[in-house]
Amino acid sequence: MFTLTVLSICFLAAISCKIKKVKAPVITQLMWYFHLSMLFFSVLCVILLIAGYGFKGTYTERVFFTFYAGSAIILYGLTQPEVTGKRVYLAAFYCFPFVLAAGLLLPPLRTLAVIMGLGLLSDAKLERYRIDDDFALQTKTIDIIDRHPTFSLVQDKYYLFEKITSDVIMPEKNILAVKMEKRGKDSVWLRLNMVEETGKGAKLDTTLSLYR
Repeated sequence: MFTLTVLSICFLAAISCKIKKVKAPVITQLMWYFHLSMLFFSVLCVILLIAGYGFKGTYTERVFFTFYAGSAIILYGLTQPEVTGKRVYLAAFYCFPFVLAAGLLLPPLRTLAVIMGLGLLSDAKLERYRIDDDFALQTKTIDIIDRHPTFSLVQDKYYLFEKITSDVIMPEKNILAVKMEKRGKDSVWLRLNMVEETGKGAKLDTTLSLYR
């Protein structure tokens, strides 16, 4: 709920600034600097994700995207009501909740609006299981969309970044426990204790290559 909480606070702050007609040029200028820096990091995150990389940390990209959108919403409340390119740009972020609500009322757009709404509501649950100093196994679960976790192999790269290989295994069952043991320098033995939808227990033993 991190994204929804931050964006809600920013939206309420923007409404308050509009109602009180706040004029704070210094704060507005500083907020623009912050917004542009978040824009830079957000674009960098997209480029890295396309290449299969990311910043270190489990929620780093989501934090950048959230603060990028949230700062734009606040800036809309701080800017003067003039028809300019900046104003239209910021209005796209501020009006998003209204567009989403309108999409829910229109049958052709309802599915898209629901998917976007769930994306804001559902912060994925991420867990990492350390293999060694350079590798970790990451599980990602989005309860609202799919209860079954996806597994990715994470490798440290270039001090600030990490390489992410998605869907290294796809058990499609509920995971109870994960046990790992490194075998040599380039592989790891993995055992998953799982439970099926019927409640019956299951196990999976496999070996993963660390270099892909």
